[in-house]
Amino acid sequence: MKTGCHAVLFTDRIAKETEEVLKEFEKTGCQGVEIGARFFGVEKSSYLKELLDKYNLQLAGLHVSALWTDLLDDPQKVEEAIEKAVEFLQVMPNKNIIFTGMAQNDPSHHPEEPVDPRLADPAAAEKMAEKLNKIAGKARLKGGSVNYHNHCWEFDHDGLLFMTLIDAAPEVRFALDTGWAAGSGWDPADLIEKYPDRISYVHLRDYKKEEMEKCRTFAEKQESYVDLGKGDMDYERLLAVIKKNFGSNGWAVIEYEKGKVDFERYTNAVAYVREILG
Repeated sequence: MKTGCHAVLFTDRIAKETEEVLKEFEKTGCQGVEIGARFFGVEKSSYLKELLDKYNLQLAGLHVSALWTDLLDDPQKVEEAIEKAVEFLQVMPNKNIIFTGMAQNDPSHHPEEPVDPRLADPAAAEKMAEKLNKIAGKARLKGGSVNYHNHCWEFDHDGLLFMTLIDAAPEVRFALDTGWAAGSGWDPADLIEKYPDRISYVHLRDYKKEEMEKCRTFAEKQESYVDLGKGDMDYERLLAVIKKNFGSNGWAVIEYEKGKVDFERYTNAVAYVREILG
């Protein structure tokens, strides 16, 4: 298993100050970084690879996103986004596409404002999953691996979207976000143990259960996450399960989206993970 850091906290600095950011990430002790296409773009893969090599890092995954309902309304848009990611990753040792299906253009009010009713319809969910499965299959033939990254809406309606991907999209793997899963009442360690052939990439977060239960909206939940080791996630158990199931090619990526923008948080988190793993 490799330990990585998600660069999302630094937003477009990853594109504007790429070398400076990667240089600081190397100092955290991590082995790689995850980068979002929305901030870095999908044109400068050779440039990024050169800098990653310089600072002894790998690209753990390239994050792309689209609306879930685009899989019904505009599937070509989703396919093109993933095709561009596959092309970008050709020069990288890891070909992980971290794909997010958004519930709405602005999810900040979820679930207080209604989302598209098709996301609660089993028949529509199956059609969307089948379409993503075909896209992921095409990506695999070109060397890419589509890993679905969840938020909270995948676990609405008894986990309809998540479980439909499990059942109807065998070509799709998962970049399981442990914080969003746990905050939605699903045990991430149990999910990894139950679906070991589908999950070998995770985002590590921590949360305080009592505080999370008070949150009503996506934005409130997003703001409530705490630094690794400061919350209620059972990291002794979770990391033991990850270590057992992931093997040498799996990734555990520390993700901070909100809060203080500095690298010390990642340095502390990497040390925390390594201490537990021994």
